[in-house]
Amino acid sequence: MTEIQDPREFFSKHHQAYVTSARHAHGHDLDLLISGLVPRAGEKGLDVATGGGHTAIRLARAGVQVTVADITSEMLTDATTLAAAEGLAIAQVEAYAESLPFLDGTFDIVTCRRAAHHFRDVAAFLREARRTLSRSGRLGISDMTGSLHGIEWLNRLERLRDPSHHRALAPDVWYEMLVAAGFSNITLLLIEEPMSFDQWLSPVTADTEDGARALDYLRQNPPAEFVRGSMFIKRRVLIWADREAATQSSC
Repeated sequence: MTEIQDPREFFSKHHQAYVTSARHAHGHDLDLLISGLVPRAGEKGLDVATGGGHTAIRLARAGVQVTVADITSEMLTDATTLAAAEGLAIAQVEAYAESLPFLDGTFDIVTCRRAAHHFRDVAAFLREARRTLSRSGRLGISDMTGSLHGIEWLNRLERLRDPSHHRALAPDVWYEMLVAAGFSNITLLLIEEPMSFDQWLSPVTADTEDGARALDYLRQNPPAEFVRGSMFIKRRVLIWADREAATQSSC
């Protein structure tokens, strides 16, 4: 297997594309993710692997005191600059998802959108997310996914497009990891986002070596869960979970 690249190499090169991407700024998964978290003014939130900062900004608009974390310095600058343009102040820290530099119970909300497939150790990230959440804290995640049968095809495809892609997870694997990390009240929602092959490939272009290889593989007998006709089906799993189980009152 080709060695997985440091994500900073890919995202330093393409960082501006994620700021201007309408799909990242306004994707349906973002609306669903935020509404499911029910953010409240005055809460503290952490957006892990913030990218262009779109999730963080949505939380900040709701009055959440937001910190963004990312390992790519250009992404942190993009996120804080985009927030400042709206008059929103967000704090930033350069940090790996698997090793968050915050005290236990610091945040009410931890989010991670469209990024966990780059993490070397998702289980470690989930443990860190739970550790840094308050007792009433909530976790919200959106990431690409596929069935247990199709996920390895997807991972090979995505790695051809972006050599820093590590591993997308099937919903059942996500559930097992969430339980193992100690989360409760877990909800998973699967959605589809049809797009053209070029839209899927972006910000990589078809005239590059990586782009040409990825498109060639994409057209070779792809699973129907990911390709139907001339459309690529981006499958996403949305996850909401609580740090602690809700206390049930007796009648």
